[in-house]
Amino acid sequence: MNRTDTQKKIAVINDMSGYGRCSLSVMLPVISCLKAQACPLPTAILSNHTGFPSEYKFDFTEHMDPYMQAWEQLKLSFDGIMTGYMNYEGQVQRASEFIDRFSGENTVIFVDPSMADNGALYRGFTPEYASLIREKLIRKATIIKPNLTEACILTGTDYQEILRTFSDHTMRRLKAALINMAHQLQEMGPKQVVITGIERHERYMNVVADGDQVSFLAVRKAGQNRPGTGDIFSAILCTSVVSGMGLERSVKKAQDFICKAVRVSEERHIPVNQGAAFELILDKLACTMYDQVR
Repeated sequence: MNRTDTQKKIAVINDMSGYGRCSLSVMLPVISCLKAQACPLPTAILSNHTGFPSEYKFDFTEHMDPYMQAWEQLKLSFDGIMTGYMNYEGQVQRASEFIDRFSGENTVIFVDPSMADNGALYRGFTPEYASLIREKLIRKATIIKPNLTEACILTGTDYQEILRTFSDHTMRRLKAALINMAHQLQEMGPKQVVITGIERHERYMNVVADGDQVSFLAVRKAGQNRPGTGDIFSAILCTSVVSGMGLERSVKKAQDFICKAVRVSEERHIPVNQGAAFELILDKLACTMYDQVR
């Protein structure tokens, strides 16, 4: 498409949960708040996320091909492409094809592996699925955002050994292990790696690897872990980078906003399975937009 405007366009490949504040339902307003155009490609449509006793789910896999064909007829291209949670290998393959068909030389490819936590793959996922994510998506990515478990799975690192490093060694030894893991991930393709949600002493630490530079950003816990906070984090991070902000500043912006959203949710006594009430402070995120490229 002949682009006559300068507004950034970001394609988001993820599921849509109608209730519970996660996936596309939180990513789209955050991207829009940061002045980019959000263009969703759903992988599934759910009445609510799976943290509730029951849900209705409609698998969108077979509809992804004609959806992409319609966009291709419009000759669309994107400044950013984001991939998130996917249920099936077929969705991973289609996301990989989407990158090939709709990215340009300067497109930011953002991949959240979204397949594991707390030392194990999500229910129903296999090591073969993890290998497919690595081959089809991570190899093509500009930025990846695994959590600690996903980083261990992708690099073949023993998760329990990393936990022992947390408790048995100095911060210097721990940082050395995390830096090594980040560099291993970079060798798979992406030059920018953010390993998120590393819990230590009532703080969350994020590892930020940008080329040869590795930094550690920590924030104090504001409350319980809530569904959808990783999706909000991804949306802020990707949109900020696409808009011209450096990686480290983008991570700090994302983690600070999540901390505030969790804190206000705790103050309002919002049930954990209803996610983070980011809407209550979305105006504060909008106010940071003009700091992005300075």
